Amino acid sequence: MTHPLSPRWSIRILMLMLACCCWVGSLGAEKEDYLTAEEVEELREAQEPHLRLKVLRELLEKRLDKVRALKDPASVKPKLPESKPDKKKSAKSDKVEAAPPVEVKPESKSLLAWMEDYLRCLEEVSDNVENFSSAPLEPKAYLKSLNKLESTLQEHAQWINQIEGQLDRPERKVVAEISDLVEELTEDLKAATEKTQEQIKLIKEAEKARSSQKR
Repeated sequence: MTHPLSPRWSIRILMLMLACCCWVGSLGAEKEDYLTAEEVEELREAQEPHLRLKVLRELLEKRLDKVRALKDPASVKPKLPESKPDKKKSAKSDKVEAAPPVEVKPESKSLLAWMEDYLRCLEEVSDNVENFSSAPLEPKAYLKSLNKLESTLQEHAQWINQIEGQLDRPERKVVAEISDLVEELTEDLKAATEKTQEQIKLIKEAEKARSSQKR
Protein backbone atom coordinates (compact mmCIF):
# COMPACT_ATOMS: atom_id res chain seq x y z
CA MET A 1 0.00 0.00 0.00
CA THR A 2 1.46 3.35 -0.99
CA HIS A 3 1.16 6.41 1.22
CA PRO A 4 0.79 9.87 -0.32
CA LEU A 5 3.68 12.22 0.36
CA SER A 6 3.05 15.06 2.75
CA PRO A 7 3.09 18.57 1.25
CA ARG A 8 6.33 19.29 3.12
CA TRP A 9 8.14 16.32 1.55
CA SER A 10 6.71 17.13 -1.87
CA ILE A 11 8.16 20.63 -1.67
CA ARG A 12 11.54 19.28 -0.55
CA ILE A 13 11.69 16.81 -3.44
CA LEU A 14 10.71 19.52 -5.92
CA MET A 15 13.42 21.85 -4.56
CA LEU A 16 16.01 19.04 -4.82
CA MET A 17 15.05 18.37 -8.45
CA LEU A 18 15.31 22.06 -9.30
CA ALA A 19 18.72 22.26 -7.62
CA CYS A 20 19.97 19.30 -9.67
CA CYS A 21 18.73 20.89 -12.89
CA CYS A 22 20.48 24.16 -12.05
CA TRP A 23 23.71 22.29 -11.23
CA VAL A 24 23.68 20.43 -14.55
CA GLY A 25 22.95 23.69 -16.37
CA SER A 26 25.83 25.45 -14.64
CA LEU A 27 28.18 22.64 -15.66
CA GLY A 28 27.11 23.06 -19.29
CA ALA A 29 27.63 26.82 -19.07
CA GLU A 30 31.11 26.38 -17.55
CA LYS A 31 31.96 23.94 -20.32
CA GLU A 32 30.88 26.26 -23.11
CA ASP A 33 31.71 29.73 -21.78
CA TYR A 34 35.12 29.67 -23.49
CA LEU A 35 33.41 29.15 -26.85
CA THR A 36 31.68 31.74 -29.00
CA ALA A 37 28.00 31.30 -29.85
CA GLU A 38 29.00 30.37 -33.40
CA GLU A 39 31.44 27.72 -32.15
CA VAL A 40 28.83 26.23 -29.83
CA GLU A 41 26.46 25.94 -32.78
CA GLU A 42 29.16 24.31 -34.92
CA LEU A 43 29.75 21.67 -32.24
CA ARG A 44 26.04 20.99 -31.88
CA GLU A 45 25.68 20.49 -35.61
CA ALA A 46 28.73 18.19 -35.81
CA GLN A 47 27.13 15.06 -34.37
CA GLU A 48 29.12 12.46 -36.30
CA PRO A 49 32.46 11.57 -34.67
CA HIS A 50 34.69 12.54 -37.60
CA LEU A 51 32.93 15.89 -38.00
CA ARG A 52 33.10 16.61 -34.27
CA LEU A 53 36.85 15.94 -34.19
CA LYS A 54 37.32 18.20 -37.21
CA VAL A 55 35.51 21.09 -35.49
CA LEU A 56 37.41 20.56 -32.23
CA ARG A 57 40.74 20.48 -34.09
CA GLU A 58 39.88 23.81 -35.72
CA LEU A 59 38.98 25.27 -32.31
CA LEU A 60 42.37 24.16 -30.97
CA GLU A 61 44.11 25.84 -33.90
CA LYS A 62 42.19 29.09 -33.34
CA ARG A 63 43.24 29.19 -29.67
CA LEU A 64 46.89 28.52 -30.46
CA ASP A 65 46.79 31.19 -33.18
CA LYS A 66 45.73 33.67 -30.48
CA VAL A 67 48.67 32.60 -28.33
CA ARG A 68 51.03 32.96 -31.31
CA ALA A 69 49.69 36.44 -32.01
CA LEU A 70 50.36 37.59 -28.46
CA LYS A 71 53.85 36.12 -28.38
CA ASP A 72 54.79 37.56 -31.78
CA PRO A 73 52.36 40.38 -32.76
CA ALA A 74 54.45 41.33 -35.80
CA SER A 75 53.60 37.98 -37.39
CA VAL A 76 49.88 38.76 -37.39
CA LYS A 77 48.76 40.11 -40.74
CA PRO A 78 45.45 41.98 -41.07
CA LYS A 79 42.92 40.09 -43.13
CA LEU A 80 41.29 41.83 -46.04
CA PRO A 81 37.50 41.58 -46.13
CA GLU A 82 35.91 39.96 -49.13
CA SER A 83 34.86 42.79 -51.42
CA LYS A 84 31.49 42.30 -53.08
CA PRO A 85 31.22 44.17 -56.40
CA ASP A 86 28.43 46.69 -56.72
CA LYS A 87 26.35 45.90 -59.79
CA LYS A 88 25.46 49.56 -60.38
CA LYS A 89 29.09 50.70 -60.20
CA SER A 90 30.34 47.79 -62.30
CA ALA A 91 27.96 48.80 -65.07
CA LYS A 92 29.62 52.22 -65.25
CA SER A 93 33.20 51.15 -64.69
CA ASP A 94 35.14 47.91 -64.77
CA LYS A 95 37.54 49.13 -62.10
CA VAL A 96 37.14 47.53 -58.68
CA GLU A 97 38.43 49.53 -55.74
CA ALA A 98 40.40 47.55 -53.19
CA ALA A 99 38.78 47.37 -49.77
CA PRO A 100 40.76 49.01 -46.96
CA PRO A 101 42.50 46.64 -44.53
CA VAL A 102 40.59 45.76 -41.41
CA GLU A 103 42.11 47.24 -38.31
CA VAL A 104 43.41 44.52 -36.00
CA LYS A 105 42.15 45.30 -32.50
CA PRO A 106 44.20 44.11 -29.53
CA GLU A 107 42.82 41.02 -27.83
CA SER A 108 41.06 41.57 -24.53
CA LYS A 109 42.24 38.20 -23.22
CA SER A 110 45.69 37.64 -21.80
CA LEU A 111 48.16 35.03 -22.96
CA LEU A 112 47.37 32.96 -19.88
CA ALA A 113 43.62 33.13 -20.59
CA TRP A 114 44.06 31.91 -24.17
CA MET A 115 46.30 29.08 -22.98
CA GLU A 116 43.67 28.07 -20.42
CA ASP A 117 41.08 28.11 -23.23
CA TYR A 118 43.37 25.87 -25.25
CA LEU A 119 43.63 23.47 -22.29
CA ARG A 120 39.85 23.35 -21.88
CA CYS A 121 39.39 22.69 -25.57
CA LEU A 122 42.00 19.95 -25.33
CA GLU A 123 40.04 18.37 -22.47
CA GLU A 124 36.94 18.44 -24.68
CA VAL A 125 38.87 16.65 -27.43
CA SER A 126 40.05 14.02 -24.96
CA ASP A 127 36.51 13.41 -23.69
CA ASN A 128 35.19 13.01 -27.23
CA VAL A 129 37.92 10.58 -28.29
CA GLU A 130 37.19 8.48 -25.21
CA ASN A 131 33.41 8.56 -25.78
CA PHE A 132 33.73 7.68 -29.45
CA SER A 133 35.66 4.50 -28.63
CA SER A 134 32.36 2.61 -28.34
CA ALA A 135 30.21 4.70 -30.69
CA PRO A 136 29.15 3.69 -34.23
CA LEU A 137 31.12 5.67 -36.79
CA GLU A 138 32.36 5.86 -40.37
CA PRO A 139 35.78 4.17 -40.04
CA LYS A 140 37.54 5.77 -43.02
CA ALA A 141 36.34 9.30 -42.28
CA TYR A 142 37.09 8.88 -38.57
CA LEU A 143 40.58 7.55 -39.27
CA LYS A 144 41.30 10.60 -41.40
CA SER A 145 40.17 12.91 -38.58
CA LEU A 146 42.29 11.00 -36.06
CA ASN A 147 45.41 11.32 -38.22
CA LYS A 148 44.91 15.06 -38.77
CA LEU A 149 44.30 15.63 -35.08
CA GLU A 150 47.42 13.72 -34.06
CA SER A 151 49.51 15.67 -36.58
CA THR A 152 48.09 18.98 -35.30
CA LEU A 153 48.84 18.07 -31.68
CA GLN A 154 52.45 17.21 -32.52
CA GLU A 155 52.92 20.55 -34.28
CA HIS A 156 51.33 22.46 -31.39
CA ALA A 157 53.39 20.62 -28.76
CA GLN A 158 56.59 21.40 -30.63
CA TRP A 159 55.84 25.14 -30.78
CA ILE A 160 54.70 25.31 -27.14
CA ASN A 161 57.91 23.60 -26.00
CA GLN A 162 59.93 26.22 -27.89
CA ILE A 163 58.33 29.15 -26.04
CA GLU A 164 58.09 27.54 -22.60
CA GLY A 165 61.27 29.25 -21.41
CA GLN A 166 59.78 32.68 -22.24
CA LEU A 167 56.68 32.17 -20.08
CA ASP A 168 55.84 33.27 -16.56
CA ARG A 169 55.23 30.76 -13.77
CA PRO A 170 51.38 30.64 -14.10
CA GLU A 171 51.73 30.15 -17.85
CA ARG A 172 54.32 27.41 -17.41
CA LYS A 173 51.93 25.66 -15.03
CA VAL A 174 49.25 25.59 -17.73
CA VAL A 175 51.85 24.38 -20.25
CA ALA A 176 52.69 21.49 -17.91
CA GLU A 177 49.01 20.52 -17.78
CA ILE A 178 48.78 20.80 -21.57
CA SER A 179 51.85 18.62 -22.02
CA ASP A 180 50.50 15.92 -19.70
CA LEU A 181 47.13 15.91 -21.44
CA VAL A 182 48.69 15.87 -24.92
CA GLU A 183 50.79 12.85 -23.91
CA GLU A 184 47.71 11.05 -22.59
CA LEU A 185 45.61 12.05 -25.60
CA THR A 186 48.30 10.89 -28.02
CA GLU A 187 48.13 7.41 -26.51
CA ASP A 188 44.34 7.43 -26.80
CA LEU A 189 44.60 8.53 -30.44
CA LYS A 190 46.99 5.70 -31.22
CA ALA A 191 44.62 3.18 -29.61
CA ALA A 192 41.66 4.66 -31.49
CA THR A 193 43.64 4.58 -34.74
CA GLU A 194 44.53 0.90 -34.30
CA LYS A 195 40.93 0.03 -33.47
CA THR A 196 39.60 1.96 -36.47
CA GLN A 197 42.14 0.37 -38.80
CA GLU A 198 41.01 -3.04 -37.56
CA GLN A 199 37.39 -2.10 -38.30
CA ILE A 200 38.33 -1.05 -41.82
CA LYS A 201 40.17 -4.36 -42.28
CA LEU A 202 37.14 -6.36 -41.12
CA ILE A 203 34.85 -4.41 -43.45
CA LYS A 204 37.14 -5.09 -46.41
CA GLU A 205 37.30 -8.79 -45.55
CA ALA A 206 33.51 -8.97 -45.27
CA GLU A 207 33.10 -7.22 -48.64
CA LYS A 208 35.61 -9.58 -50.20
CA ALA A 209 33.76 -12.60 -48.79
CA ARG A 210 30.43 -11.34 -50.14
CA SER A 211 31.87 -10.70 -53.59
CA SER A 212 33.39 -14.20 -53.72
CA GLN A 213 30.05 -15.77 -52.80
CA LYS A 214 28.33 -14.02 -55.72
CA ARG A 215 30.71 -15.59 -58.23
